[in-house]
Amino acid sequence: MEVRVLLGAVDSSIIQSDAVVAIDVLRSSTTILTALANGAASVIPAASTDEALTMGERFKAVVGGEVNSVKPPMFQLGNSPLEYVWERIRGKTVVLYTSSGTRLLRFLMAVSKRVLVGAVVNVSPLVEHLEKAGFDRVTIITAGKIGSPALEDSYCAGLIVKNLPWRKCDRNAEIVMKIAELNVDVVKKSLHALELVKLGLEKDVEYSLTPDTIMVVAAADPFKGCIRLP
Repeated sequence: MEVRVLLGAVDSSIIQSDAVVAIDVLRSSTTILTALANGAASVIPAASTDEALTMGERFKAVVGGEVNSVKPPMFQLGNSPLEYVWERIRGKTVVLYTSSGTRLLRFLMAVSKRVLVGAVVNVSPLVEHLEKAGFDRVTIITAGKIGSPALEDSYCAGLIVKNLPWRKCDRNAEIVMKIAELNVDVVKKSLHALELVKLGLEKDVEYSLTPDTIMVVAAADPFKGCIRLP
C-alpha cells in the first residue's frame, strides 16, 4: 500500500487514489460518525447553509451544523457530536453543513473513487477496513482550519498511517506519524480546540480526541450523494 497525506489542501493525486480518507476531527468527521453509529440512516454533506435548509426540507431531514463553530438559528442541531443521540436521529437522514469538513467531503465525493470518513474516534476500524480492502493507493486529506493544517487533524492522520501496512509513504505521512507521538493533552490545546473550549464546548474536544469509541466505518455513496455505513 502506498500512502499519501495532504494537509489542508488537495491535488491531482486524489483522482488516482483507490481510496481517500477525509479528516475533520473538530468536529464534522466525529459528528458524522457519531450520527451513523447512533442510528442515522445517512448523512448528507451540504455546501452552504441555504443548501442545508433546502435539502432538509426536501428530504424531511434533521438539519445540523455550524458557522464559526456556532449553530445557525434555523438549524435543528449544531455540530456537537454529543447532540446526535439515538433519540433524535435514529432512522433519520441528517443534512450537515460545517465550515470546512462538509465542503471538503462534497468536493471529494465528486472526484474520488472511494471516500471514507476518518476521525480519532474510529481509527482502528478504519485501518482494518483499508487493510482488508486491499487498496494499492490511499490518500489521507485533512480539512484543516480556514485552509491551514490543524494539529488535531494531523494527529489523527498520523494515528492512521502508523497502523497501516504501507510499503511506501510520502514526506507528509512521515511528519504526521511524528505528530501522532505527541501526548494527547498537547493536541487538546490546538488552536481550534481552544476556540471550542472558549465557547464552552470542552466536552466536544474530549470526546473527539478519545480513540476508538466508535467502531464503525463511514463511506460515501456517490449515487445518492450521502455518507452511510457500508
